[in-house]
Amino acid sequence: MFINLGEDIIIQMDEVIAMFDYDIFHNDANNQNLLEKSLENKLLVDVGEQITKAVVLTNDTIYYSPFSTMTLKRRSQKAINFL
Repeated sequence: MFINLGEDIIIQMDEVIAMFDYDIFHNDANNQNLLEKSLENKLLVDVGEQITKAVVLTNDTIYYSPFSTMTLKRRSQKAINFL
Protein backbone atom coordinates (compact mmCIF):
# COMPACT_ATOMS: atom_id res chain seq x y z
CA MET A 1 0.00 0.00 0.00
CA PHE A 2 1.07 3.56 -0.64
CA ILE A 3 0.14 6.92 0.83
CA ASN A 4 0.40 10.30 -0.87
CA LEU A 5 1.94 12.89 1.47
CA GLY A 6 1.37 15.72 -1.03
CA GLU A 7 3.18 17.22 -4.03
CA ASP A 8 3.63 13.82 -5.68
CA ILE A 9 5.54 12.38 -2.70
CA ILE A 10 4.30 8.82 -2.26
CA ILE A 11 5.67 6.37 0.29
CA GLN A 12 4.84 2.82 1.26
CA MET A 13 2.55 2.66 4.27
CA ASP A 14 4.60 -0.10 5.89
CA GLU A 15 7.55 2.34 6.08
CA VAL A 16 5.57 4.70 8.34
CA ILE A 17 6.56 4.47 11.98
CA ALA A 18 4.37 7.31 13.26
CA MET A 19 2.45 10.43 12.26
CA PHE A 20 2.31 13.48 14.51
CA ASP A 21 0.55 16.82 14.53
CA TYR A 22 3.21 19.34 13.48
CA ASP A 23 2.54 21.90 16.23
CA ILE A 24 2.73 19.34 19.03
CA PHE A 25 5.78 17.60 17.59
CA HIS A 26 7.65 20.80 16.79
CA ASN A 27 7.22 22.33 20.26
CA ASP A 28 8.98 19.48 22.10
CA ALA A 29 12.68 20.10 22.92
CA ASN A 30 13.70 16.47 22.30
CA ASN A 31 12.07 16.55 18.89
CA GLN A 32 13.96 19.76 18.06
CA ASN A 33 17.24 17.84 18.45
CA LEU A 34 15.97 15.08 16.18
CA LEU A 35 14.89 17.61 13.54
CA GLU A 36 18.23 19.46 13.68
CA LYS A 37 20.17 16.22 13.18
CA SER A 38 17.85 15.21 10.37
CA LEU A 39 18.40 18.54 8.64
CA GLU A 40 22.18 18.18 8.97
CA ASN A 41 22.05 14.68 7.47
CA LYS A 42 19.55 15.71 4.78
CA LEU A 43 16.94 13.27 6.08
CA LEU A 44 14.16 15.85 6.35
CA VAL A 45 11.82 16.33 3.38
CA ASP A 46 9.46 19.30 3.36
CA VAL A 47 6.61 18.29 1.07
CA GLY A 48 5.40 21.32 -0.83
CA GLU A 49 5.33 24.98 0.00
CA GLN A 50 2.10 24.93 1.97
CA ILE A 51 1.84 25.17 5.75
CA THR A 52 3.08 21.98 7.43
CA LYS A 53 0.35 20.19 9.34
CA ALA A 54 1.84 16.75 9.99
CA VAL A 55 5.19 15.09 10.62
CA VAL A 56 5.57 11.59 9.22
CA LEU A 57 8.41 9.43 10.55
CA THR A 58 9.73 6.56 8.46
CA ASN A 59 12.70 4.25 8.89
CA ASP A 60 15.10 6.65 7.22
CA THR A 61 13.33 9.98 6.57
CA ILE A 62 11.17 12.59 8.27
CA TYR A 63 8.51 14.17 6.07
CA TYR A 64 6.67 17.44 6.65
CA SER A 65 3.24 17.06 5.06
CA PRO A 66 0.72 19.79 4.24
CA PHE A 67 -2.06 17.31 5.09
CA SER A 68 -3.32 16.87 8.64
CA THR A 69 -2.77 13.60 10.48
CA MET A 70 -6.51 12.90 10.19
CA THR A 71 -6.41 13.33 6.41
CA LEU A 72 -3.38 11.04 6.15
CA LYS A 73 -5.11 8.47 8.35
CA ARG A 74 -8.26 8.58 6.20
CA ARG A 75 -6.19 8.20 3.02
CA SER A 76 -4.41 5.16 4.43
CA GLN A 77 -7.69 3.56 5.53
CA LYS A 78 -9.25 4.18 2.12
CA ALA A 79 -6.30 2.42 0.50
CA ILE A 80 -6.77 -0.58 2.79
CA ASN A 81 -10.54 -0.69 2.23
CA PHE A 82 -10.01 -0.46 -1.52
CA LEU A 83 -8.48 -3.90 -1.52
